[in-house]
Amino acid sequence: MSSNTKSELHDPAPSPEDLRDLEECSPASSNTKNQPTGRWTQHFQSTIHNHNTDHVLLFCWLATGLLDSTIFSAYRTFVSMQTGNTMFLGLGASNYNTTTRPYGWAKSLTSLICFCTGAFCFARFNRRFDASKRTTLIFSFLIQASIILFCAILVQTDVVEGRLEYIGDNINWIHEIPIALLSFQAPGQVCLTRDMKFPEVSTVVITTTVYDFGSDPNLLKLRNPVRNRRFFGFAMLLIGAITGGWVTKTTGRINIPMWIAAAIKAGIALAWAVWPSEERNRRWGS
Repeated sequence: MSSNTKSELHDPAPSPEDLRDLEECSPASSNTKNQPTGRWTQHFQSTIHNHNTDHVLLFCWLATGLLDSTIFSAYRTFVSMQTGNTMFLGLGASNYNTTTRPYGWAKSLTSLICFCTGAFCFARFNRRFDASKRTTLIFSFLIQASIILFCAILVQTDVVEGRLEYIGDNINWIHEIPIALLSFQAPGQVCLTRDMKFPEVSTVVITTTVYDFGSDPNLLKLRNPVRNRRFFGFAMLLIGAITGGWVTKTTGRINIPMWIAAAIKAGIALAWAVWPSEERNRRWGS
């Protein structure tokens, strides 16, 4: 037997890493990687990396504070915090304050129903298309931003009265349009916090957040990410409420906080568009 034959018999089989390198160096693989369309498709179909996404979700608290303080200033109802709306509905059923606000309970009932409807739709949308996918996140927040933007346009063009001096306690049924739409979009951000496994960042419920903060057994520990999320969520909601109330009082109109809230939701959608993917972080060992 010749030496060349012996050498061939004793050559080790190529490892999986060698096969992968050969595949990446092949012309077909090279052509695929060089196709911009393929890269963009892969990017937008990827799963985002969950690390630090809670920082983005904190801005949802800000949007909640802006919208709830603004809508309450104008229409005496909430679009996100349904505890207050439940109380208003109960007061209406007990005939309390029906003289000055005879149909105030109707606004709260509208908000409750539309919030529940939005939760139904957004939750099923996230389950159907996988909430961790980049396109799902972008589309969800673009829907929310578009709804808020549409409401801002209705108020800006005076289709719906947005001047505080002309909004009285007597119900004007056209006010139901922004209340219904804004309440419908609000659960979209809540669904995301559940899907991303950040239940402490509810973005709408402050009572349980404050309780969980105070009752945390690790409250005084130096490193406590869950406590930090609760604290900064409360702070962002408060900042949003102060900003919404101040802007509404200063301008006498409710459209400007809506524009700001729409920009926040659009900015979050943009953040998901450039957020690192799971595959990229695995490749870089993070």
